[in-house]
Amino acid sequence: MVLNKNEFLNVIQSLSDEDIAVLKYFLKYRSVGEILVSRDLRSMGIKNPSKILAKLTSLGLIKRGIGCFTISREILEAYREGKIKL
Repeated sequence: MVLNKNEFLNVIQSLSDEDIAVLKYFLKYRSVGEILVSRDLRSMGIKNPSKILAKLTSLGLIKRGIGCFTISREILEAYREGKIKL
């Protein structure tokens, strides 16, 4: 599912605290390898990184590349423009 900028706010409001923590991680580290992100999220106390990464990917908040995850351009732009707060 791909969301437009106006829909991101509604989706973000429905996310759990762990989901928000992962999004904040990706705002800081825009693109991260699969192994590293899984290890980093576990060290942050995220119990099931794979499940959260799959959820955020299905919502279009992050994108999965070859061996990496990247925050979506739409989320990054909305955050920079102040349309969403985390």
